[in-house]
Amino acid sequence: MDYQGYLQKTHVDMLPCMAAFAVVVEAGSFVDASARLGVTASAVSKQVSKLENALSIRLLERSTRQLKVNAEGAQVYSHCKELLQSSVNVFRLKERFHESPQGLIRIAVPRSLHGTCHQLIPEFLERYPGVNVQFISSDGNLDFIAESIDIGIRITKAPPLGLVARKLFPIDFIVCAADSYLEKYGRPEHPSALVEHSCIPFSDIRESQTWEFLSAQGRCDVSFLGRYVSDSAEAVLNATLSGLGISCLPVRLAGEAIAANELVEVLPEWKYVGALQGMAWVLHQPGRHVSQKVKVMVDYLVDALRRIG
Repeated sequence: MDYQGYLQKTHVDMLPCMAAFAVVVEAGSFVDASARLGVTASAVSKQVSKLENALSIRLLERSTRQLKVNAEGAQVYSHCKELLQSSVNVFRLKERFHESPQGLIRIAVPRSLHGTCHQLIPEFLERYPGVNVQFISSDGNLDFIAESIDIGIRITKAPPLGLVARKLFPIDFIVCAADSYLEKYGRPEHPSALVEHSCIPFSDIRESQTWEFLSAQGRCDVSFLGRYVSDSAEAVLNATLSGLGISCLPVRLAGEAIAANELVEVLPEWKYVGALQGMAWVLHQPGRHVSQKVKVMVDYLVDALRRIG
């Protein structure tokens, strides 16, 4: 299909004239057509004449008493009528979109919240059968237009400018390990001692990792190379529970295991202050006419995640 044909300015400029011509044919006169269109009869006549000049053909046979479509006009009318029907169909879509949200929603989610958000989607899909959801794992900056992203969840101190942001909850991390590991290898008393332990980085980077800590004693940054690395928080949790090593996990993920004495907090006097920690926000592009599917998904995520968080 040659899309360039639709982009010619002369064609686009003629769309109102085509619509006016179709209404004139259906109304049977310029006066009746003007009443339907809400403009003067002379304005409608000028639009039809403009279309005739653009096509270099006469479309209507005019007399003082009647208006008649000629053979050429009948052929042009058949296409202009489709234009009117298309406009009706567009506004029918508007009604459908508002009555029942539908279409694909692409959501960019940080790795630390990926598992949590996945658990929420089945209920949403059941509630809105016309909507499809696609998750994208992303902890970096979001380009909503280039990446066709509808909604983003970000962990940051302050949301990016130019986007609509709704606050969720703070994301805090905790250093923890299983009793089985600590009984075998001992408990580190200072962050610097972590280099002597098997640490499990939560990352998609295989190179050396750095954990940043802060306490009344000051700041301490520890770099190490983990034997096991995963960009899945759930995978790191399972590895920690199995006694593989010491990990740094979101409190909301490790908290249940700590409460059940399956994991033990390590270095309680030191607070992890790394880049993955901060406030979680739901983001979407601004505008007066945000699609219904985005509205319902944002409301759903904010409500569900605040309850979980």
